[in-house]
Amino acid sequence: MKRRSAIRKRAARGQGSSTGLSAMPKHQLIALISQLQTKIEQVGEVTQPIPAESCSTPIAAPTPPALPGRAPCLIIDNSVRSGQVIDYPDGDVTVVGSVSSGAEIVAGGSIHVYGTLRGRALAGTAGDPSARIFCRRFQPELLAINGSYRLADNFAAEQADLRDRAVQARLEGTKMSLMPLD
Repeated sequence: MKRRSAIRKRAARGQGSSTGLSAMPKHQLIALISQLQTKIEQVGEVTQPIPAESCSTPIAAPTPPALPGRAPCLIIDNSVRSGQVIDYPDGDVTVVGSVSSGAEIVAGGSIHVYGTLRGRALAGTAGDPSARIFCRRFQPELLAINGSYRLADNFAAEQADLRDRAVQARLEGTKMSLMPLD
């Protein structure tokens, strides 16, 4: 007897579980549901976005911080085969593999080859004299940086010392400089 009266008291206070709702008459449940629906609609009206025309204060989306001086880069995950031409005037080109004889890499920025460079590499075509060409094994047909070029025939004396070594090519004024990286 005392147990039933405790359940009724909890239901009257709203602390009961689902037994409190089942004890309510049908008309009270319908009234409670309609009250909840109107409250949900009121909250939905408040949380809807306000059109920009009705705002007196200009609202601007926060701009993400820009990366300082970062140029776009094209990454090629395999070797470049003979006859293929990779032309990317917007930035650096990185080849994770080799560049075969007869293949050509043209980049607006620097060129990085993580393999053997046997083909042609033309860096700085967008007018960047600070562009460089890096390779792990040096055996190129042609190197060009910002319009200055050297054919394989032109660096035969240097190539004997640099052949199959990691090399960096860069411009020093208008002359192309080849330096070993190891």
